[in-house]
Amino acid sequence: MDWSLTPQGFTLTKPLQYRPWYHIMGNPDYGLRVSHLGDGYSTTLHEPRTAVTHYDFYSPVKGRFLYVKDGDTVWSPGYLPTKTPLDAYSSTHAPGYTRWVSRKNDVEVTFTLFVPREGTCELWLVEVANKRSVPTEVQLFPQAEFLLFPSHAVDPVYNSWYTNSRYDEARHAILPEKLLAPKSTGFFRSVTKPDGYETSLKLLCGNGDMQNPESVREGQLGSHPHSGGDPMIGAFQLDVKLGKAGTPGAKQAHVFALGLGEATLDDVVKRYPDFAAAQAELDAVTAGLAKVLHRPEMARLPEGRFTNWLGTFLPYQIRQQSLGMVRGEYRGFRDVAQDSMGLVYWDAAAARGLVNQMVTKQYANGRCLRQWHTAGGANDERDFRDLPFWTPIALAHYVDETKDASLLNDRARWFDTEELSTLLEHAVTGCEYALQIGDHGLVKMGIGDWNDALSGLGVEGGSVWLNMFAYLALEKLERLYQIAREQLGSTEVCPLPTAALRDQLYEGTMKYWNGTHFSRGITDTGIVVGAEERIFLLPQVWFALSGMALRNPQVSAIAIQTALDRLESDDGLLKCHPGFAEPDPVVGNLSTLTPGMAENFAVYNHSCAFAIEALLQVGRTDDAVRLLKKLIPFYKDHTRTRCEPYVLVNFYNGGYYEWKKGEGGIPWLTGTANWMAKIVFEQLLPKGLIPRLQ
Repeated sequence: MDWSLTPQGFTLTKPLQYRPWYHIMGNPDYGLRVSHLGDGYSTTLHEPRTAVTHYDFYSPVKGRFLYVKDGDTVWSPGYLPTKTPLDAYSSTHAPGYTRWVSRKNDVEVTFTLFVPREGTCELWLVEVANKRSVPTEVQLFPQAEFLLFPSHAVDPVYNSWYTNSRYDEARHAILPEKLLAPKSTGFFRSVTKPDGYETSLKLLCGNGDMQNPESVREGQLGSHPHSGGDPMIGAFQLDVKLGKAGTPGAKQAHVFALGLGEATLDDVVKRYPDFAAAQAELDAVTAGLAKVLHRPEMARLPEGRFTNWLGTFLPYQIRQQSLGMVRGEYRGFRDVAQDSMGLVYWDAAAARGLVNQMVTKQYANGRCLRQWHTAGGANDERDFRDLPFWTPIALAHYVDETKDASLLNDRARWFDTEELSTLLEHAVTGCEYALQIGDHGLVKMGIGDWNDALSGLGVEGGSVWLNMFAYLALEKLERLYQIAREQLGSTEVCPLPTAALRDQLYEGTMKYWNGTHFSRGITDTGIVVGAEERIFLLPQVWFALSGMALRNPQVSAIAIQTALDRLESDDGLLKCHPGFAEPDPVVGNLSTLTPGMAENFAVYNHSCAFAIEALLQVGRTDDAVRLLKKLIPFYKDHTRTRCEPYVLVNFYNGGYYEWKKGEGGIPWLTGTANWMAKIVFEQLLPKGLIPRLQ
């Protein structure tokens, strides 16, 4: 096998050119995404965000690239962009850093990327060692392309007219600038005085390209300031002389820093004057993350890949998804709610901050933004009716895990007013708004529910799953008021008649039980979706998760068994079956997705995680373990999934087209990770099931 997952992280020993496996790093100010091949980009994280470096999402030609020129041979330790065959290669993604250790013709280069604990910057550590029996000379050319606009959704050619670069001799720094308001200044610094620099991609490549840039091939950068009109880069030339192997001069170390803001550059110059200082910062980053990602329970578990994952990439994925750059330009209300639910197991303070941020995206009438734009663009204000119900569920989850009910008294503003209300008031106002029940007995869809693409039911249509979800939310809301009375001295009682409403929701749900499974919903014209002709996973398992199964365990058992019988595949549980081969206005956008993708006839992992928790709740342990092994990434065949074996993905293709079957989609970005944490700490650990997953 060409990869391993250990307590130290994930190591790959073969560059996979058409399967770039990514890593995410960041601090509260700055995020970096990079693949095992070196392509990637960075962005600031405070809103509104700035894309510091540029990226091509369809071909890996922009990133953190290091060219090594050794005589007539030019190679890269990350394989890209030169694609020169290497004598040895390894790429390690670990919490807090990515490192390559590669060798060509007895020259070994160790190249480490990481983001320090604070500041809008990243550090590059480069060590080059001579393994030859004679002295040698090589040249190093680190390179990255800047953008400095709010997002990648700009025309880089047009916007390059408003850019310029200058070189700061005293700080050995290239300073690219976006002159169009608001002005942005980036930087690329070499701690060692460089022997040349370049700021123009055209001049770097010359009569060549990124794989074989002419100026690198000739061994001399032109030291040109940028003048606009072509992509703006930072590149340095360092001429390195190395003694023969075994001598003190056989190895050299260099430090480069890339980021945003001249004040940050000044701070970088002071903090990291040499390799030792930068290495000390990396040690502090990794030590801090090891502490944050650790849970005492882990030390008592047997060794194995699952335990290693629980101590590294599962919490790390949750952390980066919750606090970093994974969610990109938009943050969603239900996404942040679930991010807080996963993050609370490792960082309760950060989880509390997420909940407080989330409720500020709620209108005073209880309606919630679907998503808000982190770069200052237009928000998604569509009225998905599940959104308000996530607040009491997230609040209850936090209180249950931390035993700290004071969160309920935190005060936050509303999206459309400066008035402050407690988080408990936010929760009840949201439930009051969303509990619009139609004559069909179901909560009205509005624009939609958790299943985003199910858009055809209409505003007055109803969702069976929404009834189940609202049922759980009301139970949580009632309990939160009880906790507030018992622990916080509150005299308030829940203003909603929760018991009567839950009875109504249950009765409405049972209207859509056909003896084998639940329908998915009903359109505003009275068409039932998901009756005999098609089954949807969500309502079959949420009857148990909602608590409705306590009223009728037999129905729950039949619904779950039907879901297993009709939806289980080699890769997990399909979200619906059969899929939609042609657009169907009754279900809307769901039917326009390519069959096998995302929500249309795919193994959608978030809903699979719901099913696994439901199975564990009702005592079907063997079924749950079997499905967990179909979900966990390192149990998958990466030649089929084409995805990272260390992080959860959004979905696996359902195989409507056989050649696509099992292919993974959207790694790093999925609520599955948060629900997996909930399964681990509420089900697997208490029931002693971890050894079955090693």
